[in-house]
Amino acid sequence: MKKCTIIITFLVLLTSLSAQPGTDPEPFETALNAVGLEKEKLSFDYGDMANYGGDRFYMPLFYTLHSAPFKVEKYSKQYRGELTRQCRNLMRMSAFASHRVGLGVRRGLIDNPLDRILPFLEEEFSLYDAIVKFEALYAIPMDQKKREELWNATNEVPVELQKMAAVIIYSCIDSNRYHRQAFLEAREEFDLHEMFTAVPEYFTSEETGIDFQIEELIEEVDLKYLFTPAQDIALGIDYAVDSLSKLNFTSDFEFEWETSAGKIVIKDGRSHSYDDDRYFLIIDVGGNDTYKNAASNRDLSNWISIAIDMGGNDIYDTEGEDYPAFGTGLFGYAYLVDMAGDDTYRGKNLTQGVGIFGVGILQDLSGNDSYDGYISGQGAGFCGQGILSDITGDDRYHMFQMGQGFGFTRGAGILVDSTGNDRYIANDSIIDFPSSQSEDHNSNLCQGVGFGKRADFIDGHSWAGGIGILVDASGNDHYSAGLFAQGCAYWYAIGLLADTRGDDVYEGVWYVQGSGAHFGLGIMLESDGDDRYTATHNMAQGAGHDFTLGWLIDEAGNDIYIAPNLSLGGGNANGIGIFWDKRGNDQYFVEEATTLGRSNVASRGSLRDTFLNLGLFLDTGGEDVYPEEYEFAKNNSLWTQPGKNTDQPLETEKGVGYDCECTE
Repeated sequence: MKKCTIIITFLVLLTSLSAQPGTDPEPFETALNAVGLEKEKLSFDYGDMANYGGDRFYMPLFYTLHSAPFKVEKYSKQYRGELTRQCRNLMRMSAFASHRVGLGVRRGLIDNPLDRILPFLEEEFSLYDAIVKFEALYAIPMDQKKREELWNATNEVPVELQKMAAVIIYSCIDSNRYHRQAFLEAREEFDLHEMFTAVPEYFTSEETGIDFQIEELIEEVDLKYLFTPAQDIALGIDYAVDSLSKLNFTSDFEFEWETSAGKIVIKDGRSHSYDDDRYFLIIDVGGNDTYKNAASNRDLSNWISIAIDMGGNDIYDTEGEDYPAFGTGLFGYAYLVDMAGDDTYRGKNLTQGVGIFGVGILQDLSGNDSYDGYISGQGAGFCGQGILSDITGDDRYHMFQMGQGFGFTRGAGILVDSTGNDRYIANDSIIDFPSSQSEDHNSNLCQGVGFGKRADFIDGHSWAGGIGILVDASGNDHYSAGLFAQGCAYWYAIGLLADTRGDDVYEGVWYVQGSGAHFGLGIMLESDGDDRYTATHNMAQGAGHDFTLGWLIDEAGNDIYIAPNLSLGGGNANGIGIFWDKRGNDQYFVEEATTLGRSNVASRGSLRDTFLNLGLFLDTGGEDVYPEEYEFAKNNSLWTQPGKNTDQPLETEKGVGYDCECTE
């Protein structure tokens, strides 16, 4: 009898909350007021959260946004715009990444680091002088015979090309002192040669048993000093690439010189092959080239590795070998810029824009490109910055785990694609990484994912996660993944997937499309186009679990949502899930209960019963189609939903949905 009374009361409430179209200037206030909440006061209680979580190495940005849900849209749009505008500028992307993890460095704000370098380019023998001065860093004198060999070799290189190589080398000379300072204290505590090998294994192997060593290393490495030269070197590369884009070299020449940091190689427009070697600097002016290694740190002395390829359909392929490659900064800096051509990138682990206690950037300026990796790549940062920037072309990205915009502790992982119809694949067909939620699907951690180390059930030494961002500025794109993907976060981390224009398709399984678990902030921002979202299991499309804030915002288009349980504004275990479709004639297909603005604390009898749990659904424009079995969900209506356990209702379980013609 009691249960029937509750249901009748609920239906009466729905009838009384009928909304009038076009009359509400602030739909969020209306919706929240219906469940006794206020927009400006909506927040998590961090005293309550402290009963369960831990956040060493946290990013200030996490608390800025997690504590104020309605700042998320403004910040996300700003970040999407910045990365779209700055994707051609290596320096600015590096600066952006450092600020997001709370270690902001702004080189060039007062003066330009290049001002000291550019006068050296007026010297007649700029490349010769730059190499001699670089070797002086290592206190290795050149005898007269060696100097003559270098003199004769550099004279074979066109003068303008010499200058561009020299500006990069001088940038590295000026930056070396900061790099040394970054690891000064770490050298006293660790054998960094051992850590250089051990740390990558931590991110690519099942179990390494060195968590405590890495935790100490995080404390000892000064990441601000580490990020400072990253911008100075990037500024030199930006200058060189811009200058090279205006030049054309037709003569035949080949220059190769071994330095203390690796080989400097400068070659003409014929097709060349580059083997697995230690490279400091490669400049190749054209041809269909093959690289087995380029732009990666192979040991501590090879702390800087840069490759610029000016043209041709190039192949970057480690041929199945498991070593860092193609824009992977490991305890140092690695930059790969491919200026033109339809290129193929194939690596295994740590490839195509990865930073581990370092900065790794891959930038491809044009062409229809293909990217393949296995673990950790395509914009992945761990105590560092990993960035992949592709400017034009119809591109394909394929990874298994930890990539396509993935940020771990104190790390920023960014993938930005400016134009083209692109395909992002986080492999869920070959099950190499079965998830704990479903052994039939991979735990991918791809496509805008922030992740931390949860250790409350191990040794208590949890680490807050980093920030993972995927930005696609235009094109009809296709995203597919298994679990933990597409704007998802776990353990004091931020994940953002932001797509600006195009008719896009999103396919995922669990913890996807603006969601997350355990103290995370998962964001999905879609601006325009007729999009289709599909998720098959739980936690998707604006859903938050266990003190997680999950957001999905779609600004325009006639969209289709195929949603699972805990979706479309679903909150679980004191999470907050917010869904907002602003405009368009949309269709919603759901079969499970905790959806369309509903929450579920799940447990009974603990403190959690007294903490807020919220599911909020908002559709503010268009003639929409809702499932027939949800009679309360309809156009121009305001509804509330109780928690799933109607026998033991909780006041803290807040669920509300609002459909109106409210968008201007």
